[in-house]
Amino acid sequence: MSALPLVIYLVRAGVGSRRRCDELVRAKSVTVDGEVVTFPRQPVPDGAVVQVGGQTAVLRELRYVLVNKPRGVASTRSDPHADKVLVDMVPDGRTLFPVGRLDVDTTGLIVLTNDGPLANYLMHPRYGVAKTYTARVRGRVSKRALSALRAGVVLEDGLASAAEARLIKQSNKTALVEVVLREGRKRQVRRMFEALGLPVEELHRRRYGPLSDKRLAVGEHRALTAEEVDALRRAGEVVQDAVLGEPEEQPVRLSADAVAELRDRSQQGDTPV
Repeated sequence: MSALPLVIYLVRAGVGSRRRCDELVRAKSVTVDGEVVTFPRQPVPDGAVVQVGGQTAVLRELRYVLVNKPRGVASTRSDPHADKVLVDMVPDGRTLFPVGRLDVDTTGLIVLTNDGPLANYLMHPRYGVAKTYTARVRGRVSKRALSALRAGVVLEDGLASAAEARLIKQSNKTALVEVVLREGRKRQVRRMFEALGLPVEELHRRRYGPLSDKRLAVGEHRALTAEEVDALRRAGEVVQDAVLGEPEEQPVRLSADAVAELRDRSQQGDTPV
């Protein structure tokens, strides 16, 4: 294998985003074979020992898989109530973790990866990437209902709002609505519509950040391209900047998705990074 630039080596070792790794190198926190390196693109020879803050960074293969989850599949690593779990849809999927959750009855896009730092930022409860859903609801969707979705609906765990909401099609008994969320709460879309008296009959997530379900049928999966991974990383860096700008005395409560992921990793003996 040809020598990797130091910053790329650190990213592939799961240390953090490219920007974060660049900052660590420039802050003199990284050594190669015991020598401090401050040039992020310095080549790392094969067999070199790279350490960050005294901890060895081990190069590993980072995987990113996009799955268009079908109905009836649980997006957890194990679920006694589901016929199938998401990680079993992908070869060697047990080495990966889902970035966020979709409930069993919801179809759509979900990313599987072993890139812990990126996954944690993408699942942030307040600054997470935009997720676009198409919901078929029972009833007539008024302009007032769409305004309520955008302004915020009171749920049992607080006010929940959509970044965007628009009516796609209204028929006699049902309506098709597009909703964009940045928050990460359990069954949030369904609960918001139910609070407005519009039960959800079908729910599909068609976009996750920069990724879309174009040319990926429900039940299929594929590896992300290098360009798509870079786009996800840029989205994660936006979240990282927002998180780093928060006052330290006001820690953010983890989303239900993030808590569930940490619990899964702990049960599997993996250390969250």
